Amino acid sequence: MNLIQNIFLSIAKRFGLELKKKDIENAEYSKELSLTAVIAHRVSTLTMQDSSFSIAGPSARARYMDNILQIFANGQMDTATEVALGMGDCLVKPYTDGERIGFDVIPSGDFVICDSIGDYIKCCIIKTGQIKASNGAIYERYEVQQLIDNRLEIRSLAYRDGVEVSLSSVPAWETIPPIQSIPNVSSLLFGRYKCPTINRQDLNNPNGVCITHGLDSVIDEALNAYKRFNREVSSKESFIFADKTLFKPDVNGNPTLPKGKENIFLKVHNVNSESLIKEYSPDIRAAEMQSAIDVNFRMLELMSGLSNGILTPPSTSFATATEMKAALMATFAFMTRFRRLIDRGNRELLYAVEVIANCNRLSPVGVWEYTSDWSTGYLEQITEQYNRLLTAQGIGAVSIAEVRAYVMDEDLQTAEQAVQRISEGVSDEFA
Repeated sequence: MNLIQNIFLSIAKRFGLELKKKDIENAEYSKELSLTAVIAHRVSTLTMQDSSFSIAGPSARARYMDNILQIFANGQMDTATEVALGMGDCLVKPYTDGERIGFDVIPSGDFVICDSIGDYIKCCIIKTGQIKASNGAIYERYEVQQLIDNRLEIRSLAYRDGVEVSLSSVPAWETIPPIQSIPNVSSLLFGRYKCPTINRQDLNNPNGVCITHGLDSVIDEALNAYKRFNREVSSKESFIFADKTLFKPDVNGNPTLPKGKENIFLKVHNVNSESLIKEYSPDIRAAEMQSAIDVNFRMLELMSGLSNGILTPPSTSFATATEMKAALMATFAFMTRFRRLIDRGNRELLYAVEVIANCNRLSPVGVWEYTSDWSTGYLEQITEQYNRLLTAQGIGAVSIAEVRAYVMDEDLQTAEQAVQRISEGVSDEFA
């Protein structure tokens, strides 16, 4: 058990909390040679590609929230989604200096759930900061967020090398109150981003599991196939055997090998030899070894619930577009489930931002609405989606602004304003 887990247990015992069992899976994700990290990155990239998020509403609060959302969407959202897939879940915690709002991505190993109903978290312990002092001491800050009858209590604690100290021990934390109480709050102040992979060993555990959960043996086989390939190439490297009479002798009469030519070996001079130089270049079973790598990669894709093309080269032998879509459907279905969880995390995060904005009076109170526009480009050509939008607009299913938003790559609010200007005969040049 490491230091952070001991601190979690100490805090839980102090406040009478019970920690939910968690399998920390950041070890595989953090490895230098990690297939989990590769899969998480590629699936996250495909999930977020060409998608957009916006806040609609006429109020100043709506504009403020949209600005905050765009900062997050263009910054740490990609990090949060990749970490969620690679480690099972993560938190995005907003904070403020009294004027602006920033975000911290909290990986799975830095928080623990204490109380929940399904995926609704009522109490959580979070490691929120770490500072290394000039003398080598490690200071860490923790937060206990707990909902009690529509009231949020936040307790802040500081530790020095695992021993509790006062918050004032660290100048950067001395203004943080040990206890804060915020009334009329319905959820904790963070957004949670969770991997859709099912924990088959513990179905009702509220903690998420990584996208390759339970596939350790499959990952090992895939990595072993890759390592075997490298060993094959290294062990069957070409060598040159040359007669020592071909080399210039040094001051002691010994033949001098060319610099950097370590693969040249001297052979004893033989007047009966046919050649003074012979090359040893054994055949490499490249095709067989590559096939073994591909088979293991395909199995890892299959067991992760994904289509071929994430680790393996994409297939280009499909006769029709329908066949191509069918081949990609497993990955797209996974992405669709993940997108629902991202939307949920975004709504939780925006609620936390609004609570912080209200407490610090960062913007006037007002009505706003979150919307997401997820791309289907992974399965469809651009012309297919454009024609679908035109058809839908023709029957009144979507607005002209929605069509413009897609064509011009704008958010819906900007597109609506542009359509309004066009209908009034005002050129964008003079808008």
